[in-house]
Amino acid sequence: MKITVITPVFNGQETIKSCIESVLIQSYPDKEYIIIDGGSTDNTVDILKTYNNKPLKWISEKDKGLYDAFNKGIMMATGDVVCFLCADDMYEHNNVLLKIADTFRTHPEADIVYGDIIYVDKDDLSKIKRYWKSSPFKPGLFKKGWLPPNTALFIKRSIFLKHGLFNLQFKMASDFEMQYRFFEIYRIKSIYTSDIMVRMRSGGMSNSGLKGMYKSLRECYLALKMHSVRFPILYIINTVLYRIRQLSVMRKLK
Repeated sequence: MKITVITPVFNGQETIKSCIESVLIQSYPDKEYIIIDGGSTDNTVDILKTYNNKPLKWISEKDKGLYDAFNKGIMMATGDVVCFLCADDMYEHNNVLLKIADTFRTHPEADIVYGDIIYVDKDDLSKIKRYWKSSPFKPGLFKKGWLPPNTALFIKRSIFLKHGLFNLQFKMASDFEMQYRFFEIYRIKSIYTSDIMVRMRSGGMSNSGLKGMYKSLRECYLALKMHSVRFPILYIINTVLYRIRQLSVMRKLK
């Protein structure tokens, strides 16, 4: 089973190296690494050129944002499974892909395997700020605000080809729309593992303060409306409460 890791990046010179290295040191041998640069104007492309003799592919061209980069990577991928690791992030340890492959082998009926992530301080990667602990999926969980972390999702590429890519009409919540579609509408068979997969730097699009959260939740609301969900505001309220509960999980870990 080949696993394709897709990294979107734009002006990521400060973090792209740690992201790349965390993929290259993965112990699982049957992997493919694709980096989609959105036409960076800093030194990102120069850094990517230093990896030309490494087992990775990269392109640099203007795109329509994060989810467009994800879609490009999916279409370039030759792996059986695809996953997404943004330039600010890194794998928690060098056996993440090996554990994912083992889980797929143990559960051949699964089309999605996912786990947990931790948010860390962007300047101090040892300082944990938040623990995003997920759980096994059951129909109706999205109504309760449930959502697995996108960067800890490992999805068979055939599922994207059959049920659609990321919807580019959403700039901040296309991952939410995709997950709702795969989990709640198509009921894709999934397996949850409680392992921490990714160490994510704080400050992403949907986590950049109250304004960012508002924009993200508004798009989640529109995505639910698009799928003719009744009373979508209840989903949004529960999503906020779910995030608050995640913070309580963090406090228990301290």
